[in-house]
Amino acid sequence: MFVKIARFICAPYFEKRYKIGCLAARVVTQTLYRTQFQSVGNRTWVKKPSQIFNPSNIAIGKDVRIEAGCVLYSVSKYAEATYDGRITIGDGVFANNGLKLSAVSSITVGEGVAFGYNVFITDFDHDYTDLAIPILATPLVTKGPVSIGKHSWIGANVFISSGVQLGQHCVVAANSVVTKSFPANSVIGGNPARIIRQFDAQEGAWVTAKA
Repeated sequence: MFVKIARFICAPYFEKRYKIGCLAARVVTQTLYRTQFQSVGNRTWVKKPSQIFNPSNIAIGKDVRIEAGCVLYSVSKYAEATYDGRITIGDGVFANNGLKLSAVSSITVGEGVAFGYNVFITDFDHDYTDLAIPILATPLVTKGPVSIGKHSWIGANVFISSGVQLGQHCVVAANSVVTKSFPANSVIGGNPARIIRQFDAQEGAWVTAKA
């Protein structure tokens, strides 16, 4: 304990500021937020969220760290329709600033997943097909739940759309647009995203995908 205190005292100003902010976020999360969410695990913190809608449909595991500016949107009603969006975040997840999760069905984030800056994941879109309806009044459509496999890394500015299922230990390159599912142990990137490399169990190595 004394060693930790000494290290904190000797730490640079901005490092101290960050650690104090994390401690404050943990206190608020474990007291106030815990009473609002479906569940919040021990030692989890959510720092200065931008927007949280319908938190009773949002479950967050233990040891989760969500940096400032997140949007967690469980849709309950839009236009004339009602929904029951569910968001589940597994243990040990880290999300950098600006994570946005929006669900009318279900978004599940596996344990140990890490997110870069400004990742946006949604399981729905607007139905634009009726030209007589203003876009903000159109019904929401979905291709199904979204699932991010455990221990995956989602790079900065990635967009993941409805129906996408990523296996465990996937790596998604920054600025990618993911519109379809990919198997475990894949490196994917691009717009639309495609497989770049995969782990070959027989060779015991990562191999470049064939064009």
